[in-house]
Amino acid sequence: MSAVEPGRDAHRVVDPVTMVLSAIADVAPEHVDELATIDHDVDVWLELGLDSMDHLAVMERLGHHLGAPIAERNYPHLTTVRALADHVRTTTGAHARDGG
Repeated sequence: MSAVEPGRDAHRVVDPVTMVLSAIADVAPEHVDELATIDHDVDVWLELGLDSMDHLAVMERLGHHLGAPIAERNYPHLTTVRALADHVRTTTGAHARDGG
């Protein structure tokens, strides 16, 4: 289940951590139970044994939900739930200030 479905309830505020965990769960549903207790400061890809294709799929999913792609140059820095959630906060804050 996606954190935000495009075109539906567009004004609903979704917690960035929930959005990140949901994107990971969508890509790797076999890890849903682990996501409930994962340390938000560990490398989520290493912790769950996910590969670069999973990482790419999560980045694309988050970019879709944010309405703006995540720059590939940022991928190496977006390895923890906290870093991903901070990126979501920054991006959604920028969109709010820009009116979109």
